[in-house]
Amino acid sequence: MALYTVLNPEEIAALVRCFGLPAPDRVKPEPKGSVNTNYHLWAGGERYFLRLNEGKTDADVLFEAEVQRYLFEARFPVPRLNVAADGRPFVPFAGKQAMLFSFAPGEEIARDAAGPARCQRLGEQLGRLHDLSAGFTAERVNPYGVPRVRGWLEDLRPDGGGDAEVRAALPVLEEELARAGDLPGAPRGLVHGDLFIDNVLWLGDRVSSLLDWEMSCVDPFAYDLGVAVNAWCYVDRYEPDRAHALLEGYRAKRRIEPETVAALYPWARYAALRFTVSRIHAFHLTGLGADRLAWKDWRRYRDRLMALRGMGDAGYRDLLGV
Repeated sequence: MALYTVLNPEEIAALVRCFGLPAPDRVKPEPKGSVNTNYHLWAGGERYFLRLNEGKTDADVLFEAEVQRYLFEARFPVPRLNVAADGRPFVPFAGKQAMLFSFAPGEEIARDAAGPARCQRLGEQLGRLHDLSAGFTAERVNPYGVPRVRGWLEDLRPDGGGDAEVRAALPVLEEELARAGDLPGAPRGLVHGDLFIDNVLWLGDRVSSLLDWEMSCVDPFAYDLGVAVNAWCYVDRYEPDRAHALLEGYRAKRRIEPETVAALYPWARYAALRFTVSRIHAFHLTGLGADRLAWKDWRRYRDRLMALRGMGDAGYRDLLGV
């Protein structure tokens, strides 16, 4: 999330009218994240979340809408996506797609609060998601797969975009990119692809909603697990108690196939590479100010990548307890 396209009150009112709502009583921009333009708004006595998709095709948005519909009907904890008056899950605006979500109750937690108990709850929801994917039939290639990462790295050559620290990291990133060209096949299905701490809302110790399905796709479950472990189980280092708990919760809801176990380490390394490079691209070299984009430090994911490289496959399996 970010604020790339600034909408005036008249434009926002026109958009929400297409969803059958009156002009908002209150609007609050949301600068967190990196991909889209977002606003919180209050209209007709209810609270909503308006997203203007940046750089997406209609097919991208329709896939996400199908994910939301399928999971909502399966009583999986996702926000309700509102449908426009013409039946579409978005409203076209200036070549972009506006989507309107009902407000999802719950609170974000800080990284320090994401201890073993919450990691276990998160693992349970991830296991449920992957189990539900057996009935999901839509297809989408990972939009943040190796070709996208390769393109981002090409933009950083040869001098790291003028940043000495990025330039110093390029050899490792290039080596990881070459390694990612031979990622193992493994059982696959619907994955979230971006299950960070700020994409999960809580009511007490219960998961109330999983947010931001725009990166969802059909990919190996090992990739989703790698993203989640990287996000939830690393503070200043990887925390075995958190990682064990996350995998324990996952296995309480879904069996992990031997092929997925074998693929966990290489896909975790790819996930660390992907978010290192995407953060350089979206945050470190961006021209947007702090009022329109909440900055994230790419070096945090470089550090995860270096820790994974150091522990090896056996060390990663010990970390997870698999």
